[in-house]
Amino acid sequence: MKKEEFISLMSRYRSGEITEKEKALLKPYHVDNAIIMAAGESKRCAPLSKILPKGLFEVRGEVLIEREIRQLREAGITNIIVVVGYKLEMFSYLSDKYDVILVENQEYNTKNNVSSIYAARNYLGNSYICCADNYYEENIFQQYVYESFYTCAYTKNFADEYCIVENERGYIESIKRGGEEQWFTIGANFWSRSFSKKFIELLEAEYGNPEIWNLLIDDFHIRHFSELPITANKMNDGLVLEFDTLEEFEMFDPDFTIYSKKVIADDLYGKYNGVTRYAGVKTDIRHGRLHFNENLWGPSPNALIPFHEAVSEELFLYDSQETDDLIVEISKKYNIESDNIFLHNSGSEIVRSMITIMVGENDNVLLPLPHWSYYPGVVDYRFGSKSFYHFHEDGDKCYHDIDDLMQKAQKNNSKFIIITSPAMPSGNLITPEDLEKIVKNNPISFVFVDQAYFGFEYDPIDINYFINKYDNIMFSRTFSKFFALAGLRLGYGIASKRAMKALWLDLPLLRLPVIARKSAMECLKDDAYYDHIRQEIHTVKEWLYHELATMENVHPYRSDTNFLYMKITGVNAAAVREEMIQQGYLYRIFEYNGEQFYRINVAPMDTMKDFMRKFRITIEAVKGGKKY
Repeated sequence: MKKEEFISLMSRYRSGEITEKEKALLKPYHVDNAIIMAAGESKRCAPLSKILPKGLFEVRGEVLIEREIRQLREAGITNIIVVVGYKLEMFSYLSDKYDVILVENQEYNTKNNVSSIYAARNYLGNSYICCADNYYEENIFQQYVYESFYTCAYTKNFADEYCIVENERGYIESIKRGGEEQWFTIGANFWSRSFSKKFIELLEAEYGNPEIWNLLIDDFHIRHFSELPITANKMNDGLVLEFDTLEEFEMFDPDFTIYSKKVIADDLYGKYNGVTRYAGVKTDIRHGRLHFNENLWGPSPNALIPFHEAVSEELFLYDSQETDDLIVEISKKYNIESDNIFLHNSGSEIVRSMITIMVGENDNVLLPLPHWSYYPGVVDYRFGSKSFYHFHEDGDKCYHDIDDLMQKAQKNNSKFIIITSPAMPSGNLITPEDLEKIVKNNPISFVFVDQAYFGFEYDPIDINYFINKYDNIMFSRTFSKFFALAGLRLGYGIASKRAMKALWLDLPLLRLPVIARKSAMECLKDDAYYDHIRQEIHTVKEWLYHELATMENVHPYRSDTNFLYMKITGVNAAAVREEMIQQGYLYRIFEYNGEQFYRINVAPMDTMKDFMRKFRITIEAVKGGKKY
């Protein structure tokens, strides 16, 4: 249909004169839905955005996203998808109030809004693409749209916006950043079904490329302009507004300052809205637990001796001895001075305490990617900012990307740098040379080395060298993994004496339980037992690695700990995992760089042989579209 015919039909449609046959002609142009992007943190709108996502700000008596939803519904568009991420639970009421569909963007804090359109890609058709923080003085939405467009406004003065250049046929042929006396993009876009299909095809093809992760949707489109033709829907000045800062809100709405101050003052726990508590996977399963990285050989039999020999005084008296016997035993075993060691209730509590002490609001924490999801959760408790460095793979091994880490640390003035070694989930150690490069060249950063998996393989790092030479580094270890005392919740940290003066401020006031510490001491002394299981774990791990390496869809990586990390290709990894759960085996799945990975805990040989048998069958069944 030519555009003139479409305009004529729409005129008849609005006047009620259209026939049923003419209505059928309009059907391909009917808007399927609207996708509203509301996942971002809107850091430029702090401190209010610490309490509310920007889309939930109230402007001239109306919540921004609710105004947009109302206008869409008034235009006859009732199928509305809202992409959420930051403080996602605060948007949940929209489902009941407006029957919208909420889609979670789990990558909102590591990628730009191209990740939101990726998260909602299965909904794209004849779709309006909206932002939750746009404000339309008049309803600009239509139930039928002829072709894809950018909404545009005109600027006489210079504006740092995406300015368009049109060709003689009325299509946008290029977009550049910044201009004057130009039309620029603002507000909602509309994508036709063919445009959406092509956009998804291009995005999925490139989504594994880190170069696109920081792109806005507009930037990605610019890369493919010739394949994604689009027009300009030009609006009168002031009809479409967007707000980037609180000052812009205040200029538009004189009462916004009063509203903002009231929200912050009235909400006792306001700043904690949207901060969620990390919770591990809950399960009653005792067999097949390959997801927690537990030492499934169990602790030394001697670990039970203190429980059999316990006396009531160990329960009703505080431990007030001059020295802590467990610290003394750690000191002897690893040749580290007692004054450089502290105890805590597990490695996870050490993470929390160190971030609590060292990280203030808006301080940057540099995290590995992929990582233990507890790390960013604790940073959120402190209202710190997060940045991420990557790992890279080289054949059968993964490595810390030191160049990326150094660049990100300098760029973000990172206050706190987390290094896992052996790394979770990739299983690789960091070299002493790389670690020293990080510590030495980032003197204003506190370098936290999480050695939760210390003990399973030889670790070349000389802790004494680091803590005697540098004050900006500490090491964290746990008795949960190698020593198999996860149920006792014991961990210890190692740092310089100067660092210890600050770090002890958030440690437990009184000593850890006497019986638990005695149990840990028995384990530290039982070298014969742990030398034996170390060798057994290594043997089973090698067997498992070679078994996995023979599989067409699996690429395992060498590991310096008690689990293996592997890339899964050519098969639906999530479907395989779900089938394996039905077979009684739990393990972790990761998505990274657009690819899928498993992390599988090494268990005794009989368990691993049963796992591998079922794993092979399940992968083939899922590939063939069958149930196991």
